[in-house]
Amino acid sequence: MFTREIVHGTPHEDLGRAVTGYLGYRTFWPGPAQWQLLPRGFVMVLFDLEAPQRWVLRGRYQRCDVVVPVSGLHDRVVRFAQAGRYSGIAACLSPTAAFALLGVEMADFGRRWGDLVDHLGSAARDLLGRLADAVDWPSRFALLDQFLLRALPARPAVDLAGRAWQRLRSVEGALSVFALAEEFSVSTRTLETRFRREIGVSPKNAARILRFHHAARLLEREDAGLTWIAHECGYTDHAHFAKDVRAMVGCTPTELRSSLRACGFLQARAE
Repeated sequence: MFTREIVHGTPHEDLGRAVTGYLGYRTFWPGPAQWQLLPRGFVMVLFDLEAPQRWVLRGRYQRCDVVVPVSGLHDRVVRFAQAGRYSGIAACLSPTAAFALLGVEMADFGRRWGDLVDHLGSAARDLLGRLADAVDWPSRFALLDQFLLRALPARPAVDLAGRAWQRLRSVEGALSVFALAEEFSVSTRTLETRFRREIGVSPKNAARILRFHHAARLLEREDAGLTWIAHECGYTDHAHFAKDVRAMVGCTPTELRSSLRACGFLQARAE
């Protein structure tokens, strides 16, 4: 029998827009289970409290031995498999906060899973150990707060990419690249270069991912019709909405809604 516990945590207020949320989870599935990580508007850092056997689909399933997985923005589902009992915490960071934390360009993190240990070394391993030893979810969320408050700049300089990302996020991706560039008085080429470096994807793809993320939340939480959701998320009509959903996750909006309500936004069980 499949069992699952999900606990949401609110980051410390001083982390501001850098951290959008924490998610604690505990899952048991007797035998290997296939999952898919949906496109979403944040970078996910995953701390495994129990070490699962995990395989990532790259043409075929390959063993994934990263210690603290980091998954950047991506416009397709990332499929993986896990076996047995596993639990952990997902820290959801803005792309610019992840860029500041890791100190490397974000472009590769949508195509593969990175490892926080490769970038922060013993500090990341240390945190993982303390999270595993903590007695409950609130204690774990507090540990993440302490770590990120130290690791991220107290008042990070919000540069072009950061300001443009925040603007795009404020309208759930419903803004053209040309309009975004014009608003910040830069060329579309400059915006593209900065986005690929600090956000990890092009401005056009960032907008597309944010629109999908918004639509997925509405599908999960609202009973409104698909045409209304399509309009609310900036799609021209239902047909364009359905086409984009199928391109990104390989199913219809109706099938996506069922999957989200059964398994949640972050990990929808693959058929």
